[in-house]
Amino acid sequence: MHWQTTPYVFLLFFTSLTALASGLYAVAAVGRADRTPTVRTFIALCAAGSLWAGTYAVQIAAPTLDAKIAAYGALHLGAAFVGPIWLAFALSYTGRSAYLTRTTVPALLAVPVALLVAFPTNPASLVLTDVSLVTSGSTAFLATGSGPLYQLNLAYTYLLVIGGAALVIGESIQSGGRVRRQAGLMAAGAVVPLALSFLHLFSLGPFGAVGEVNLTPVSLVVSTVFFGVAVFRYRLLDLTPIASRVVLTQIGDGVVVLDTDGSIVDVNPATERFLGGRDALIGTPLSDHVPEYAGLDAAGSTLVTVEADGEEAHLQLTRSPLDRDGTQYGHAVLLRDVTELERQRRELERKNERLDSFASVVSHDLRNPLAVIDGYADLARDTGDPAHIDVIQDTAAQMQEFLEELLQLSQRGDTVTDLQPVSLTAVAEDVGDAIADPDLTVAVANDVRLTADRARLRQVLDNLCRNACDHVDGAVSLTIGPCADGFYVEDDGPGISPADRDQVFDVGYTTREEGTGLGLSIVRDIVEAHGWSIAVAEGTGDGARFEVTGVETRDVAEPGADVETELDICSVPVDQQATD
Repeated sequence: MHWQTTPYVFLLFFTSLTALASGLYAVAAVGRADRTPTVRTFIALCAAGSLWAGTYAVQIAAPTLDAKIAAYGALHLGAAFVGPIWLAFALSYTGRSAYLTRTTVPALLAVPVALLVAFPTNPASLVLTDVSLVTSGSTAFLATGSGPLYQLNLAYTYLLVIGGAALVIGESIQSGGRVRRQAGLMAAGAVVPLALSFLHLFSLGPFGAVGEVNLTPVSLVVSTVFFGVAVFRYRLLDLTPIASRVVLTQIGDGVVVLDTDGSIVDVNPATERFLGGRDALIGTPLSDHVPEYAGLDAAGSTLVTVEADGEEAHLQLTRSPLDRDGTQYGHAVLLRDVTELERQRRELERKNERLDSFASVVSHDLRNPLAVIDGYADLARDTGDPAHIDVIQDTAAQMQEFLEELLQLSQRGDTVTDLQPVSLTAVAEDVGDAIADPDLTVAVANDVRLTADRARLRQVLDNLCRNACDHVDGAVSLTIGPCADGFYVEDDGPGISPADRDQVFDVGYTTREEGTGLGLSIVRDIVEAHGWSIAVAEGTGDGARFEVTGVETRDVAEPGADVETELDICSVPVDQQATD
């Protein structure tokens, strides 16, 4: 049998060998355990293209009709699967390999398999309607008529290749820098054989002159060049085109992959919570979204503040280079959510600042009474006057009160331990039972129920009552009742000037010579430990009015609320000094 030789045969064999070499290089370059879906589908695509081009070369070279028909059937072992494999490759390349399941893969292969099954027997001319030899010059070519099943497979292949090309082109548009060039090469590799196939199918342009030869397999050599550059120059087989999506989607911290220009190549779902949607991020510089990134050292880290879910979030940015064999391909930036750690750090810093202030207050307020005691002890020893002993006892009593308040202040980190529904009247009644001063009158305007630590709420009311007593010479009336978003405590004393209202809760602040400056600080800490806020507000008269807000209250008359005895007036003696 005399084989035919034409330039097309050599061109197709060259195409086949080039595609085969690309596939074998991928097999050798990437171990079996490291082959991602992108790598596996790339190898399969090279194998299908190589088989298609090689058997097509044999079909053209074969001199007889039977040999050409046999080779024609064999070439479809590669050609029929190019469409499904190309789509699978595009899905893997663009990070959508999750769609390639045990259900979808057989479905993709259904039409090509049906064609191959029907090919040997050609029932009802489903595959081919007729076959014949046509001669062009000294070369005989195979001419075929396509049956409905063959036309269905042809349309199906075009549809899959177009779909795959659209995915890759879309990825190219969204990508930046080096990855965009990589995706562009991949898209070009898809478009070239698709375009040549259309030109051959409709005998357009210069391809009408070679109507007997389908140049689509020949164009695979061009695709192989594009794919080879994308694969080996941009290391598609070593790194996925947009980084490893499996890791990106599973890691709890945000991960941003950048190209060498600092543009965002890919982000994981955790990043979207901090920086926004993926589509808006891809292709833009990270510094546009995190300005602090521009000043980051080569492989350093920094703390940034962003808004996430309507709240302030603190992120630790850490940048690491992505390189291999001395070539850098970009950076990976880890966005670690350290909001809770930063909150704890700031709280510790705040406590340390308060501790410094607290220490100075303690040093001052203990040094003075100790000096008094020391001085009057000397006088008592020298003179024997018992009046000096009375001064020492009074000073010691003040120190005892001061130490008790210090103990309260030291416990403010554990101020709320037992939250339960409580009646404001009932707590006020407990405070009234503990206070003994005939000049003090306490009234509850209207009872409400709130969720609080009863003992600590009592401590708040107690300190506010004593604060009122300490700043009034003579009788004082105190009113406790609900207000918008909470409750208030108001007295009819001299009040607090607007200039002092921002300072009254500071540790050590007092307007009394004998005051400790701790009482209202204790009140503020207990209130804030409940998640509430306290402020000095304008009263109905000239007295001081403290409003505690952020409190969920319910009138005791509401269904399900237990009505406790309303405290109208409490009027009992005082056994210790007020706190501020």
